[in-house]
Amino acid sequence: MAEYKMQFRDGFLDRTKLMSGLKTDEAFAGAIGVSESVLARAKKTNECTPLMLIGLYKAFGFQPGEVSQIRPVENMGKTA
Repeated sequence: MAEYKMQFRDGFLDRTKLMSGLKTDEAFAGAIGVSESVLARAKKTNECTPLMLIGLYKAFGFQPGEVSQIRPVENMGKTA
């Protein structure tokens, strides 16, 4: 059975930070209600957490479909 993850749309976090006018990751993270480490992890993995989704809605009014999409997770190393 396939597994799925909720991931940010390609380039979403960088575009949103630019659009917001916030200059630092610290300020952007604070605006969406997460720590810098949570933001850094999201940028690295592209995984969208419910907390970030809610923060982006509260700060900028984004709806879930604008922010993320569901993608299959590749099961590397598993054999049938």
